[in-house]
Amino acid sequence: MSRGVEPVSEADAVRARVPDVLRMYRETRANVLESGLVEPGLKRLCARYLNGDPELADFERSEELDERQRAALGWAEAIAWDPTLADDALWERLHRNFNEPELVELGYCMAIVHGQLHWLRTLGIRPDPEQVLAP
Repeated sequence: MSRGVEPVSEADAVRARVPDVLRMYRETRANVLESGLVEPGLKRLCARYLNGDPELADFERSEELDERQRAALGWAEAIAWDPTLADDALWERLHRNFNEPELVELGYCMAIVHGQLHWLRTLGIRPDPEQVLAP
């Protein structure tokens, strides 16, 4: 395997079977999941929610979360489980809390994380969402 694509997790070991897949995943992770326009902490929060973190199940009523976080989790809910939730009210809420480039990046991030978590589960790998976002 070429230098710079050595696996560091069970999930990476699977990706490393095709070095270009591992390399591209790491580029996406570095450029979108771990950095970018939207704060990485919010992306990690969404990853926890997409992984079914029970502490976030009732995110709308949480006093520990701010409106930006609740809006992002509302979108994660629509992306992952019920696209009919992406109604005018959700879009208005999202636009109050994010600009267009942030929405593109956050939506792409959630799609990648959600897809990775589900794909890995089909392989019998139960990754911590932090691992999906970790270097």
